[in-house]
Amino acid sequence: MLPHIVQQFFPDHQIDTISPYGCGHINTTFKLDLKGFSNSYILQRINTNVFHNPQGIAETHLRLQDSIFRTEQPIEIARLIPAADGRCLHTESNGSVWRMTSFIEGSHTREIVEELWQASEAGNAYGWFAYACRDLEPSSFPEAIKDFHRFSSRIRQLDEAIEQNKAGRLKKAKDIVRFYKEREHQVIQVEELVDSGSIPLRIVHNDTKINNLLFKGNRAAAVIDLDTVGPGILNYDYGDALRTSASTANEDEKDLSRMGFNFDFFRAFTKSYMGQVKDMVTDDERRYFFREPGMMTYIMGIRFLTDYLNGDTYYRTAFEDHNLVRTSTQKKLIESIENKTTEMQQVIDEALEP
Repeated sequence: MLPHIVQQFFPDHQIDTISPYGCGHINTTFKLDLKGFSNSYILQRINTNVFHNPQGIAETHLRLQDSIFRTEQPIEIARLIPAADGRCLHTESNGSVWRMTSFIEGSHTREIVEELWQASEAGNAYGWFAYACRDLEPSSFPEAIKDFHRFSSRIRQLDEAIEQNKAGRLKKAKDIVRFYKEREHQVIQVEELVDSGSIPLRIVHNDTKINNLLFKGNRAAAVIDLDTVGPGILNYDYGDALRTSASTANEDEKDLSRMGFNFDFFRAFTKSYMGQVKDMVTDDERRYFFREPGMMTYIMGIRFLTDYLNGDTYYRTAFEDHNLVRTSTQKKLIESIENKTTEMQQVIDEALEP
C-alpha cells in the first residue's frame, strides 16, 4: 500500500526507508527516505473522520506557504509536495486521502518542557505565528473542525456521552465526570464575548501543543500540524500552549503525582508570547488571558472524557483506559492551575506593559 502511495508523488524514484513517525493522535504519519535523495519527507494519511474537508486544510496550508512563508522567516513550516498530477493531495479509490510534505532536517519535537529556554522559545514561536497572521481575514478561511474550541458544543457532546454511556464506562468515570460538571459554568463567558464580537476572531493555529513545534538546537525553528489553522482567538491559542508548555508531565502520564503546573515555565512562555503579540492585543483579550490555561485544559479534559465514554472512537489509544488516563491528567493539571490564577494575572500584566 505505502509504496503505491509514494509512487503517486515520486513515480520515478525508489523508496529507501519508510517508517511510522511521531506521536500524533489523529493522522497517520510516516517518514520517507528515497534512494539518491539527501532530504527526507513526511507522508500522511489524513483522518477524514476528523477533517471532513481535507482540500480546505490543504488550501489553508498553501495560502500560508504562498503568503507569509513565501520568503525566509524566523520560524519555518513544512512545504506541501504536489503529487505527480499537480494536486496537493492524493485520494485513493477507497477514499483515503494522502499528502506529502518536506521534512525539516535536524529538528526534533518535545512532549513536555524540561528547561526554561524551551518554554521561552515556545512562547516566542507561537506568538510570532499569531502576529505573522494578524492581517489575514478570518472570514476567508474555512473552519477545519466545526466548533473545535466551542465550549458549549464540547459540553453538549459530553452530556450526550454521559446519557448514552455507549461503552458502559460511566460508573468507572463518575468522579471525573462530577469534577468537570462542577466547573462547566465557569468556561462559557469567553465564548459569549467572542459571539458578541468583544473578543475578535483572528487566524490562529488552534492546536498549540508543545509537540507541534520543532526545535533545532536551543531554539524553536518550526510550527507544524497546520491542519487546525483558521478562525479562532488569541486567548485559546495562548491557553492551549500553556496546557503543555507549563505542565510537568505529558497527557499519558499514569502517575498523577508527576502532573502539575510549572509557574516558572508559565512565566517564561508568557513573557515571550506577549512580547510578540502585545501590539495587537485588545483590552478584552488582555482581561481574560489568565483564565485560558485552565479553560483549555478543561476543554481537552472533557474531550478525552467524552471519547472514553463513547468507546475511544476519536483518539488513537494504546491500552484499555488510555483516554481515562488522559482526562485524569487534565483534571490534576486544572487543580494545580486553579491555585495560581492571581499570580498569573500579575505576570500577564507585566508582560503586556509597553
